Amino acid sequence: MTTSYVAADDLPSETLHGSTPDPQTGGPRWRPGTLTVSVLSTIGLFAAFIAFCEIGVRAGWWGAGILPAPSVIVAELGTLLTEPQFWNDAGRTGFEVALAIVFGGLLGFAAGLVFWKIPLIGRIFEPYLVSFYAVPLVLFYPVMIVLVGINAMSVIILATIMAAIPMALNTAVGLNTMPPVYMKLARSLKASPRQTLFAIAIPAAGPFIVAGLRLAVVYALIGTIAMEFTTAQAGLGYRIRYLYEIFDNELMFAYIVMVLVLSGVLTILLALVERALLRGRNL
Repeated sequence: MTTSYVAADDLPSETLHGSTPDPQTGGPRWRPGTLTVSVLSTIGLFAAFIAFCEIGVRAGWWGAGILPAPSVIVAELGTLLTEPQFWNDAGRTGFEVALAIVFGGLLGFAAGLVFWKIPLIGRIFEPYLVSFYAVPLVLFYPVMIVLVGINAMSVIILATIMAAIPMALNTAVGLNTMPPVYMKLARSLKASPRQTLFAIAIPAAGPFIVAGLRLAVVYALIGTIAMEFTTAQAGLGYRIRYLYEIFDNELMFAYIVMVLVLSGVLTILLALVERALLRGRNL
């Protein structure tokens, strides 16, 4: 075996003395994190958009019937939050979205596991699930009306299907792209199927599963609002359509703002869930 020796004078100064902060810079500077930059940029964009809309209406660039001034919409929001009808609609939509997320997430996760454990089933059904992305499932709403009637169940079923598709595909991709050495390690340690699944497979596919959950939440909200907007008799989507038909634009935009708020709340909650699920992966 050959041993190589290097003179101390030939070593880089960083190796000999360690990394020291530059006295001219005064040490490492604070840099905002990605989340901070995202939040601040989002707030800045919203503030700029609101200011533009307010100026546009007051300057006569467009009529209030097209897009009311944000100050008018905010005033309508103050009245809207005191009306029982709004809370009934919000409760109906929140209930439908929550069930669609839960059922869609569980159904999609289970389907992804089946596609991974039984590749033949995955090869058969995955092309059909992928093609469903290009098909608006609202087309099947009349079928749901015939089967279960005009009620919340028809909205929940279709929104659940919309949420389950991305969850299933992402779960299957995450498990199938897992390094084979993980399964060899599980077999060498004589891990049980349950230990292999929960201690190795699911953590390894964690980023893909979380990405699928993100899409599932988005599709559940979109599906619920779209189904309500079509033919439902209650909910935020139904109320937006009703206000549009009676030309109550100010109240309609107030409802639209509340849907955007609901979307923002779900996004924040999902970000917290993602951080909790993926905590420790980069340690």
